[in-house]
Amino acid sequence: MEKSYYLIEVEGGIEPFAQGPFGTEDERDAIAKEIRAAMDEDDCLFWAEIDDRGILTVGSYSTSFFLDNPQDADS
Repeated sequence: MEKSYYLIEVEGGIEPFAQGPFGTEDERDAIAKEIRAAMDEDDCLFWAEIDDRGILTVGSYSTSFFLDNPQDADS
């Protein structure tokens, strides 16, 4: 089994939806930026991966990931 990449979108903080699999981490992350731009304030977005052993890992994106200029996160 090869590694798979997913997104978990949570609308209003209570309604989860999985999207994917995406072919690469970069593809998933590009879609994440598009989705996040259209989300409401109460919505959440998480990344997920299933490795070659079938183990699921889920994590959150940092706020700076979604900024056009990551240095803006410091201000």
